[in-house]
Amino acid sequence: MDSQLSVRLKGAFSKGGLSVFRDQVGLARRGRVNDDWDAELGRLELRAKEEGRVKLSLWRYADDDWLVSLVYARDPLPADEVEALRRRILDAAAHAGLTVTAQVPS
Repeated sequence: MDSQLSVRLKGAFSKGGLSVFRDQVGLARRGRVNDDWDAELGRLELRAKEEGRVKLSLWRYADDDWLVSLVYARDPLPADEVEALRRRILDAAAHAGLTVTAQVPS
């Protein structure tokens, strides 16, 4: 899988804030927040495996260190769709009080 977009976030979610963030970005729940072993805590399948998988995932590295990544298997998403996702992620992060520490591409 190749990376098309990565947004690194810093900060802790308030109670219920993770659910709100996932809803705003359109991510389905994955993993268990209370389980330190679970790193992937949200996923949105934008294109099925048969069509050349594209997925957006929320990864937890620490309680206050997060990554939202967009990856693809065959063909990347069109630039306008990526920009719309990026804006949605940034808006949800701002609403949750998280700080964007890095974006690739910026």
